[in-house]
Amino acid sequence: MLVLVLMMGVVVVAWGGGLFGQTEPWFLQWQHQAFAGLCHQLPERSFWIGGQPMAVCSRCFGIYTGFLLGWFLLPSMALIKQEAYLPSKKILLAAVILNFADVFGNLLGFWQNTLVSRLILGWFVGISAALLFSGAFFIIKNKQTEGYYGRNRSTGARG
Repeated sequence: MLVLVLMMGVVVVAWGGGLFGQTEPWFLQWQHQAFAGLCHQLPERSFWIGGQPMAVCSRCFGIYTGFLLGWFLLPSMALIKQEAYLPSKKILLAAVILNFADVFGNLLGFWQNTLVSRLILGWFVGISAALLFSGAFFIIKNKQTEGYYGRNRSTGARG
């Protein structure tokens, strides 16, 4: 519950001063100062609210909102992970590599990424990061190997 509340706070602060109607220059606002060490905060790579850029770029905002969404979906993701045997670490690694490929492809001029494409790729990282936690909070018993009275059918050991 604490992580959920903290992530909700992070997402609200990430919206920046435009959400709160602040009028001072964006780079002096406390929201931008809070994220200064985590995000490059380039205004041209951020969504704008109330005439001001958000406190984080669109990719970072995607990561934070994706993690929050993933945290809400932890019970569902635990079931999906169990049924589909999803390797959480490999999915997160793939999401990070895909983001790096997007950054370098844009830098080398292969394509032009947009605010929306960065946001979507950020969501992929955030949701994948939350997927790592699904096994920590929810234990789903394997119906194929779990026998009567908690005995494992394949080994005979108690579960």
